[in-house]
Amino acid sequence: MPLVLAVEETLTATAEGWLGGPIGFAVTLGLLSALGVLVAVFCGVAHKWPHRVGPRWRLGLLATRWIRFVAGFVSGLAFLTLLVSIPIPRSDGSPSVALLGLFLENNPGAAATGLAAGVAALIGGGVVLAGSIGGDTPRERADLVTSMCGALLFVAWLITVLTSSRLLEEDYVALAHKWPGGPLGFLLSAGAGVPLGIAGAVWAIQRRRRLTLPGTALLVAPSIALITASLSVLIGAVPPRDYKGPYLCDKGFYCALDQTHDQAGLIVGLGWLALPITAALLGYAAFRAAKRTR
Repeated sequence: MPLVLAVEETLTATAEGWLGGPIGFAVTLGLLSALGVLVAVFCGVAHKWPHRVGPRWRLGLLATRWIRFVAGFVSGLAFLTLLVSIPIPRSDGSPSVALLGLFLENNPGAAATGLAAGVAALIGGGVVLAGSIGGDTPRERADLVTSMCGALLFVAWLITVLTSSRLLEEDYVALAHKWPGGPLGFLLSAGAGVPLGIAGAVWAIQRRRRLTLPGTALLVAPSIALITASLSVLIGAVPPRDYKGPYLCDKGFYCALDQTHDQAGLIVGLGWLALPITAALLGYAAFRAAKRTR
């Protein structure tokens, strides 16, 4: 995210001069994001099951790791650029605003077009990979397709988090003032909720054989819901790029917070700070627990 923000002006200028304009640039980013995932999957299969890809595509461990790292970085950067440029509707019906607004000035649908192209390429490439290197049995090929579908579900989850952070701003404001400890307690709870949800999901997945599939799903589902809601609150509390101050701002979570509290920026910062602190405490507790069981 900091890298995308740092090169925003360069990306905007590049998009204007690209073949096909901003829409062509967005489609290129979408295809790059899909290609990076497909290359990473191919390298992983080539290293773990070299007999599936043939002698000329067999790679050593070091080469595989570097190619997967570079492909994943390029894919993530391209996808993130598209994701933060998608217009998100406001709860009060005002014009949609993207986190960066990279393609919004003249082409509001460019980012969504690029994302759709990337999803289509990912589905098509996943089917091709499953048919060519997915394995010798239908079950092995189905497993690869399932893994690719997981990437699509992750994309849908990210879009849900970003969209809900804008659509539910007014609800978050009302809930924050009713929360124990007020807005500070609300944002601290949201910051702690992300690592707590991740820890709950990981704990259930690690014990899936003992819990059975229905029991695991019953524990993982609320954990994912907690992660989604907490991230949505934290992102919704971030001030918009065109923030004009507490007296001139429009509706929004941060605007309402700034109008009622002098230290709105500090409160939001503490909410985000609660995320890594809670994660560090949970990691230390897990390390101590694993050390006692050895």
